[in-house]
Amino acid sequence: MRIVACTILALVLTACGHDDSSAPDGDPDPSAAEASVTATTSHGSTWKGGPPPFRIQYDGKELELSAYTYCYGNACVDGVIQEPIDIGSAAELRVFVPVPEFDLSVHLREASGSTADPCHGRGFAAPVEDLGGGWYLLRPFGPAGSYDVDLFASGGGDMAGILRWTTPVDGPHPTPSARLALIADHDGQPDSYGLELSIDDLESAPANATASIEVIAGNGRSLRIATKRAQDGCQPADSVRFDGPESMAKQASRLGDFPFRTTVTLILDGVVHTATAIYPDDEIAGSEPSVSLDFQPALPAWE
Repeated sequence: MRIVACTILALVLTACGHDDSSAPDGDPDPSAAEASVTATTSHGSTWKGGPPPFRIQYDGKELELSAYTYCYGNACVDGVIQEPIDIGSAAELRVFVPVPEFDLSVHLREASGSTADPCHGRGFAAPVEDLGGGWYLLRPFGPAGSYDVDLFASGGGDMAGILRWTTPVDGPHPTPSARLALIADHDGQPDSYGLELSIDDLESAPANATASIEVIAGNGRSLRIATKRAQDGCQPADSVRFDGPESMAKQASRLGDFPFRTTVTLILDGVVHTATAIYPDDEIAGSEPSVSLDFQPALPAWE
């Protein structure tokens, strides 16, 4: 269980999956990946029993950034950041994760004043280079601009931090991706927990979009499902979502046994794209039961 707090983070004594009995008091091994710095500042509060702060090095400076949310040792804490600290337009960032068991992932979201608005702008995962010793390198990714940088480190627990960074140059652009959650494996038997088709990192959200799905079970029985475009009012500017009746999803799972072949016909602003995936062969590790989709022709990408 986690407790949400805005200005004061309350500790909750609950089992969180991370044993800090061997946790370091400071750095696991900063190694040669650490850069030379001339000034160090701190932001946020590091609470007793919580993880040490992230360290972010940029332009000869170092920022010690406390996690506003974490599950570490015997405590889980959730916080809310209304306005992240702004570090300006550094060429690149070196990020140190202070817990040896944790690995870092980064998400960039176009900044628009306040993180209280989770629906603003484009957002996408950004690649990081593992430098060893707990250090990671983050270079500009996507169009140059101001981004809220979500740092998330996890592995038997987790910690999260956020800062604002204006990338000075364009970086590689994310490529479109697509996934479908429909068929699931429930104790060795086909099942479904609903239908969700997600298309992300498009050049822009299409004005008109439709999708249909043909499902063929291992015995050859088939079913076609007409989806509807989801209108939840909180979608990234470069994404489109579809869902469908839960009853149809359940019916699809009961056609027969594994494997299930799913063919998606997607029409974006009049252009037809098709993709086929096999469940469970194409299941995405960590995003089960979703399968990855590779559309032809290729989906419209950022230029």
